[in-house]
Amino acid sequence: MREGDKKQHSTIAAEIAAFAVSALVLAAALIIVALIPQESIYDNMRSSAEYLCEGEQFIDAVEGINGSCIDRYADSILLGIAWQYDKSHPFISVMRSAFYSTPLKNENYNLYDAVAGGMGANEQYIRYWHGSIAVVRPLLLFFDIREIYIFNSVVLAGLMIAFVIIMIRDRAYAALAAMLCGLLFTQAVFVPLSLEYTWTFMLMFIFSISAYKLARAGKRKSYGCLFVISGVSTAYFDFLTTETICLSVPLLLILWVEGKGADKKELWRIAIKAVLCWGASFAGMWSLKWGLASLILKENVMPYVTGHVQERLGGEIGLSTGSYLSSAVIRNVLCLFPAEYGNAGIIAAIMLVLGICYVLYVYRKDTVNKDKILLYGAIALVPYIRYLVLHNHAYLHYFFTYRAQMCMIIAVGFIMQETVDIPFPGSKHKKKQF
Repeated sequence: MREGDKKQHSTIAAEIAAFAVSALVLAAALIIVALIPQESIYDNMRSSAEYLCEGEQFIDAVEGINGSCIDRYADSILLGIAWQYDKSHPFISVMRSAFYSTPLKNENYNLYDAVAGGMGANEQYIRYWHGSIAVVRPLLLFFDIREIYIFNSVVLAGLMIAFVIIMIRDRAYAALAAMLCGLLFTQAVFVPLSLEYTWTFMLMFIFSISAYKLARAGKRKSYGCLFVISGVSTAYFDFLTTETICLSVPLLLILWVEGKGADKKELWRIAIKAVLCWGASFAGMWSLKWGLASLILKENVMPYVTGHVQERLGGEIGLSTGSYLSSAVIRNVLCLFPAEYGNAGIIAAIMLVLGICYVLYVYRKDTVNKDKILLYGAIALVPYIRYLVLHNHAYLHYFFTYRAQMCMIIAVGFIMQETVDIPFPGSKHKKKQF
């Protein structure tokens, strides 16, 4: 066997091992937290249920702004599943992911009835891992839901500060500016107010920092394992919200670092491999849940799973196919800051787009790296492909899926750096003389 083939096989083996180990560790974490006695979390769970019953299932943090909508419906279901974990049957309860629900009340009150009224589970949510319970259930030993929101805010702030410090230390100002713009325009300030929104942003920061450091260290062989672990973790934690940012944002940072030296073929190879590793591990982790559920519960869960998948791909809402697809995209785009903030917001959004177009035209370089621009542009399209494929989900849940466009904003920033002669901080470009 040639030396090159040996290295390739070794890399593939490492990626397979990364999938197996990360999947095993994460699955085991859920089994372990299922052993926590229900009575140990009763006080904080009841306090959480009472707090959630004080408000509606969906709350606009800023009145009339869809992009600020906080989803307490999903949080109530998550807590309901965490409450119903049974230490006597940890494997079954983790696989079934059951909770109490009745159409007579909303999920906030259903949670309260389950905790305070002792109502048993009568619904299941098999298709997701609900991996965040591995974090939430132990936290409920010490905190109620309000305090967990604060805890998550501190963790997210800490990750953002760590990212900022690293970027400033390395004088990576263009990357830092692009990331901060991405957070601003996707209104990330509202993310920690809902458990559902939080996990992908935490993962995005963790894997972005890791990706940037690996790229700076020249450890290309580690990219595959990084995106395998990212795909596994995203499928495990996410409730189908902004899952693609755990792929797109770290990948953009790698390409931004690598773009200073690697040729176009190498950049495309890195990007394609990252997408394949992340996509395969993401899909594999989901499939693993369905396979384990069928095995442990001794029933075929696929009819239930495929039914919901088909619904996400295109449930019937009374629109033509063209209107359905376009509306799924438009509803997400219009949630970007500041478009929803009245007439002033619309004007500001239009002026911003026109300003970017002006800068790209007037200050364009005489020669540009079209391959890098094409690559950034391809990654910028990821959320829109996602909206079109899962158009029912994107249409109905636009008030949080719109944040997947963060990668588009970062990509636009990187394209501007490649295209214009305006000297970005830390760049060596000189302004044109007219």
